[in-house]
Amino acid sequence: MGLAFQASEDESLVVKNKASAKRDQLMSLLLVQSCSNSKVEAPGRHPALELYSGYFYKIIKKSIREDEWRSDMELRILSAEHGLLQPDDQISYYDRRMDTKRAEELRPKVVAELRRLITDEEYDRIIVNMGREYRAAIEGFDRGLDVTTEFIKGDGIGYKGQVLKRVIRGDDTALKVSA
Repeated sequence: MGLAFQASEDESLVVKNKASAKRDQLMSLLLVQSCSNSKVEAPGRHPALELYSGYFYKIIKKSIREDEWRSDMELRILSAEHGLLQPDDQISYYDRRMDTKRAEELRPKVVAELRRLITDEEYDRIIVNMGREYRAAIEGFDRGLDVTTEFIKGDGIGYKGQVLKRVIRGDDTALKVSA
């Protein structure tokens, strides 16, 4: 599932296999979350999910810690520095913001990676939580694919955070409210 970032390799494989088995029985979802400006400033390399410390990442980590992360959802992170990341990809602290130029640079590779991932993993739905500049980096990723894409929308980070919290805990009605 990509969320077993603190487990050993063997434990990670077990978690991934269990998640895949569960997902085979359920609709499968992919959450694509933008990185955050707020990061842990620790030396060395760390799993991406541990490095990011912004508001949305606090919500995500809390749901994982409290075992409330829905079993049919996987996470990918769109980084202004690195492109598309798995939660357990090892990265170092960086300070780079997404802007129009960077989104254009990243788009071909990120779109290709997302399309391959959606096709290979057979996701039914994609949920996107990111601002306008980040959305420019994924523009067109779902074109021609048999997948439903939904964006977490709303005024203000607090509202979007509440929607995210509900969605990752299994409440799909939250997306209808944010539309």
